[in-house]
Amino acid sequence: MTFVVPSKFLRNHPQVLALGSPADVGLSLVDYMCRRMGIVDLDGLDLLDFGCGTRFPDMLMNRSFPLRSYTGIDVNGEIIEFLAREATDPRLSFHRFDARNPMYNPDGAEMTSGTSLPIGARLFDVICMFSVITHQLSDDARSLFAILRRYVRPGGRLFFSACIDDVSGVDYYESQPERPTGLSTYSSAHLIRLLTETGWRVLSWVPPNPEGLPVMDSFLCEPISPE
Repeated sequence: MTFVVPSKFLRNHPQVLALGSPADVGLSLVDYMCRRMGIVDLDGLDLLDFGCGTRFPDMLMNRSFPLRSYTGIDVNGEIIEFLAREATDPRLSFHRFDARNPMYNPDGAEMTSGTSLPIGARLFDVICMFSVITHQLSDDARSLFAILRRYVRPGGRLFFSACIDDVSGVDYYESQPERPTGLSTYSSAHLIRLLTETGWRVLSWVPPNPEGLPVMDSFLCEPISPE
């Protein structure tokens, strides 16, 4: 049976949804991420998708793409319940992360750098976040980078998107102050400082819409080894 995502769980912007089926757009994004890492695909690798939504599970259920395992985490409990029930590929698993976010989960628990993910002690070769840091308060972004650092294998990679503004002269601001985390915007210096302080090194940074893809400024990072 074909895996079908209900329309209420298609949370991308209408302009992004108009680009094609979420599965095909997801395949293009994952292919781009792999090429940024210098690999062909995720064959033999464990992927953690933080803020997963439904696009990549849709891709993995309905398109052919090799990987060892996919773990999706999201604050939206209804989406996680749907995915855990319907996305039956044995490579896939899904977990709710009940952390506070002003826009997406206002009643969740406060997130700190010591917060644990609901996945035990698992480690991953690749961690990705698409349209997650774009919806994080600065302190929460720092906490999230610190949390994820504990779940990456040595030699692993972190790939994520963010909204960068190096013209305004400020470290961070909310582009929609009436809707906190509607679009969280960072200077590149501030974002890189948060990454460095939490154990990450930036390997590459590419401006928005590479190859016409629906992704903002994108960063590829590696974990900094303890001295």
